[in-house]
Amino acid sequence: MERNRWETAIRCLEIAVHPNTDDREIVAAVNGFRRTATGLSLRQLVHSSDCTAPAIAAADELRRLARENYALRQKIDDIEGRRTTLLKRLRDAEHRADAMSDELLAAARRADAAEQRLAEFRGAYSHISSELDNENFDLRRALQEARRNLAQPIHEPVAPFQAALKAALQGSSAASPGAPAAIVSPWTA
Repeated sequence: MERNRWETAIRCLEIAVHPNTDDREIVAAVNGFRRTATGLSLRQLVHSSDCTAPAIAAADELRRLARENYALRQKIDDIEGRRTTLLKRLRDAEHRADAMSDELLAAARRADAAEQRLAEFRGAYSHISSELDNENFDLRRALQEARRNLAQPIHEPVAPFQAALKAALQGSSAASPGAPAAIVSPWTA
């Protein structure tokens, strides 16, 4: 407010000393100066305005710098906020990646175990299959032999063999006269 008052007083003096100002305007300008200066002499006014002008300019500069400083702090706060948000998102992504890598590792282990079981199953299947093939081959050969045997006529045992067997049986009972004769069932093929 003081600054405006001093500027107004000085403006009144400028009008009063201007070459194109008439006498009535000069008197009005001097009266305006007196009212505005409120008892200060011109020397005091000039001295006060000279001392305060740099202070006023400095205050204006400080206000400007304060506004710039506030704006810069706002920008810094915004940048820090974004940085904090990005760091949080990055940490979250790292945690998700760690969890996923653990899950992938567990899945890889399960897949390895499944492949191992599959290989064991294939080995067991191959072994069983080859055993079944061998058994089928043996069964087919036995079936073919049985079919051949069924196709041939059945012969009665040869009579001379029967006679030799009877004689051998009687001879064994004759070899031990006091022993009770053991009942021997006839031999069959």
